Amino acid sequence: MALKMKDLVQLTDTPKSTILYYIKEGLLPEPEKPKPNVHLYDESFVERIKFIKYLQKNFNASIDQIRELMQREEFDLSRGYESILDTLDLLMAPPSPRRYTKEELCKAAEIDCDRLDHYLINNVIFERDGGFSEKELEILRILKELEAVDPDGELVQAYVAHARSVARSEVDLAQRLIEYSFDTNRTIKALFDATLILKPYLFNMQLFETYRQRFGDRHKVKETS
Repeated sequence: MALKMKDLVQLTDTPKSTILYYIKEGLLPEPEKPKPNVHLYDESFVERIKFIKYLQKNFNASIDQIRELMQREEFDLSRGYESILDTLDLLMAPPSPRRYTKEELCKAAEIDCDRLDHYLINNVIFERDGGFSEKELEILRILKELEAVDPDGELVQAYVAHARSVARSEVDLAQRLIEYSFDTNRTIKALFDATLILKPYLFNMQLFETYRQRFGDRHKVKETS
């Protein structure tokens, strides 16, 4: 069934201007134009727009990254989330236009490059796509502040250990779920949702609740003493 622009806007909860921008950037094909001022869109536009928005929201993917993913030979919209799994190298590349070499990053963060090497070896900072982005600079600045209150780096070491353990468990479980799935695309979508949305929510809410219980009780003791 052919859709008009107003239908597309309603079904995808996406402004007309955004849809036209996706078309202009080559993320969506041109609509059919049976008559002057009559533009019709295939139903596949709906899933394609939802997929684009998913990449932007959950992977912080740039337009260039999404375009490249969709232009790859292995891309198939009917197995779009499987395509993400096949192209994680592309999506994990930082979208930031500012790129740093190792020496430039050390200078911008005002740290010794030996310190950066320490973080790289211990999997605290990661080099991506042959360089570093604004995200790595942000993390280095946080680490500098953290070292002022935790000079032994106990918190960071705990984070790395927990992250590595959770990552291995997640990948092992994901592999089993995918191997025995009757709908691989749906399974991978659910796994991405769990990793990118559910996991941060659960971890942060558990952390905040524990902080509230621990430090909230401490404040109550102070107030009553």
